[in-house]
Amino acid sequence: MRIKLRQIEGFLAAADALSFSRAAERIGMTQPAFSQLIRDLEAALDVRLFDRSTRRVRMTDVGMQLREQMRRGLREIDNACNNARAITRLKQGQLSLAVLPSLALGLVTGALASFHGRYPEVKLRLREARTPNIPELLLSHEVDLAVCSRLPAHDSLAFEHLFDDELVVVLPRGHALSQRRVLQWRQIADEPLIGLQAQAQLIHDGFAQNGIDKQTEHEALNTVTALSMARAGFGVTIVPLIALPELNLRGLVRRCLRGPQPTREICLYRHMEHALSPAAERFGNMLREAPWHDVETLR
Repeated sequence: MRIKLRQIEGFLAAADALSFSRAAERIGMTQPAFSQLIRDLEAALDVRLFDRSTRRVRMTDVGMQLREQMRRGLREIDNACNNARAITRLKQGQLSLAVLPSLALGLVTGALASFHGRYPEVKLRLREARTPNIPELLLSHEVDLAVCSRLPAHDSLAFEHLFDDELVVVLPRGHALSQRRVLQWRQIADEPLIGLQAQAQLIHDGFAQNGIDKQTEHEALNTVTALSMARAGFGVTIVPLIALPELNLRGLVRRCLRGPQPTREICLYRHMEHALSPAAERFGNMLREAPWHDVETLR
């Protein structure tokens, strides 16, 4: 027979009151029902917990030994229940997030700051990761959510579209092409190109659609390096627009690129078989409710 929490509560009430009638009243039971509760507990444990007569109730030696252990166990259960309530109410818990470096620069960290302001007791863990590494972080449950560009389809990953991010040309302020407000791919075909590794496919496709077989003269891993090289006169670069407000554009200008306009789809990813924590659910909702239309103002 399995022990019930109600039986432990009754045992402790009787141990404190040394009276079945007072203990029954304390936990809201009739005395006959309470007496049966204790008998059922003793039968389940195969031990006598109380010596009782018509005039008094006294704990047995075994009952006294079990009392503190059961009291500690009940406290642990109460603590576990309180912790569960605190996690649900975002009074504690944790949130782990993977994000592309270009997205971590502004909008996503801004959303995290807003989340932290509302729920300061929740522990946050941000991991910058490049697109090829993000699926494994989700599949191994190292992160709850990921904000990144569109990934190859995977049976265990679910995604939602958040917004489209444009890539733009950045070049030195005094460059001959800086006088134009909008550039075509063919106009930068002869310029030394500082490529960003993460955007290599988008850039290759843009040139290919114009019949141009363009090779990058330089390849950078991060946007800061690409901008620094452009500022030093090594060429022009094509970078995500969303990252630029957080970066130093001294001596540089950005221009839109058309024919076609290069864009990447930014999505929110999760593991389909991994139940999200309340913190992850709430942050996901904050991302869905975020004013991503403000990205348009960057253009």
